[in-house]
Amino acid sequence: MRKVVLCAIIVAFLMLSIAGEPTRRALGNPLDPRQRAEQSAREVRELEAALNAMEESIASRQERVREVDNELTRVRNTLVYTRARERQAEAKLASLTASLGQRVRMVYMRGGASYISLLLRAESFGDLFIRLAYMARLFRHDATLIDSVRAEQTVLRESRRVLQAEQQRLTSLEQQRAAEQRNLASEKRELARLLERARAKLAGDLALVSPRAERLPVYGVVIDNIAQARPQWGLAQAGMIYEYEVEGRITRYLAIFGTLPERVGPVRSARAHSAMLALENGAHFVYSGGGADVLDLLRQWEVTGTDAIRSRSPSFTRDAARRAPHNLFVNLATLGSRAPSDDVQIRPAYLPFTGEEALRIELAYSREHAVSYVYVPEQGAYRRYVNGTVHRDASGATIMARNVFVQFVPHRTDLLGRPTPQLVGSGTMHYYALGQRFTGTWQKDSPESPTRFYYADGTPVERIFGQTWVQIVRPE
Repeated sequence: MRKVVLCAIIVAFLMLSIAGEPTRRALGNPLDPRQRAEQSAREVRELEAALNAMEESIASRQERVREVDNELTRVRNTLVYTRARERQAEAKLASLTASLGQRVRMVYMRGGASYISLLLRAESFGDLFIRLAYMARLFRHDATLIDSVRAEQTVLRESRRVLQAEQQRLTSLEQQRAAEQRNLASEKRELARLLERARAKLAGDLALVSPRAERLPVYGVVIDNIAQARPQWGLAQAGMIYEYEVEGRITRYLAIFGTLPERVGPVRSARAHSAMLALENGAHFVYSGGGADVLDLLRQWEVTGTDAIRSRSPSFTRDAARRAPHNLFVNLATLGSRAPSDDVQIRPAYLPFTGEEALRIELAYSREHAVSYVYVPEQGAYRRYVNGTVHRDASGATIMARNVFVQFVPHRTDLLGRPTPQLVGSGTMHYYALGQRFTGTWQKDSPESPTRFYYADGTPVERIFGQTWVQIVRPE
């Protein structure tokens, strides 16, 4: 498994190295493809060294466990033998003790005079010598019996000493084995953690160097952005999000979806420009009412959409925990107006040019509403902030933008006091991606035509894969 992971990491490294060759490509300052490739190579070497050391330690510890197991087997066998020998010694000692006891009782019962009377009853010198020899053998037998008892007592004491020592050795070995097993389990967990880190690193590197397929848009939903509407649902799942100004110098979003989240909102009213943006993306427009003039424009432009006010679909629901009108949500998975597109567009992983370093983006729609982005090199994306707070949707997901367009658009105010960006036309823009900033222009020829962004030299901007934010702001 470790070799497979390392081989995969090396493949990723080679992809990074190859990707780093064209001088016009960049992952973004301060970490361009060549730097990232070198960093990945160092991390691969460090990880391989750590894995080798960990596997050597595990092998050594497993060998020690085997040695302890062998020693445990030897000690247990010794204990079995020692206990058997102890039982034999106890039996022999008991037998000798019984014999000696019988002799002692005999002497006690007959007394020492019995030996003298035995000699006095001798009938001749020959008989006396025979009786003396018999008594000598009897005394030697008694002495041997006593020596045997003493010897067996010594053997028994030694057996018990060995048994106690081996029992202590057994306890020590069992404790040692338990400790080795705990250390072995700990090192295996650490090895698994290192392998998981390698997989995560590999996935991250491959994600940053591989083109991605993105489904074409199917829905565009107008989403409330007043303070009472936050946190919103569905923002983290959108492929592209436009932010634009409405009356009161607050903003709203038009979120473009290629997928079908089950909860999106709060849904708010249509504006001419939000309808125009849904139209240019070929998305089914989802909104909650609108001015009569705006609804006339939707019919004039033949915008396909669903008005939550007029719709009877159960896919629209209100959240009782929020106050109207900031509590209307839509389930795109059940709305049924569109299915996910079978068509995809391949988005590149790299930029064709190297821009100036841009690790932070600051925008202010008003004194009460400021937007900022901070570049996170490890993710190749910008973390979004609203009024200095990390922007998260209601699911808790942090909003991370891979592309940020700041589109400078002239605004007019209509008779109802609604600020309206003049999206048909042209102007300047700033494009941010991979920690870099590019200046350029934008152009839109008609309500239904796409907005096109261009680098300063006129090359069309091909945005990289990932979530895109378009910040529609007043000219500088």
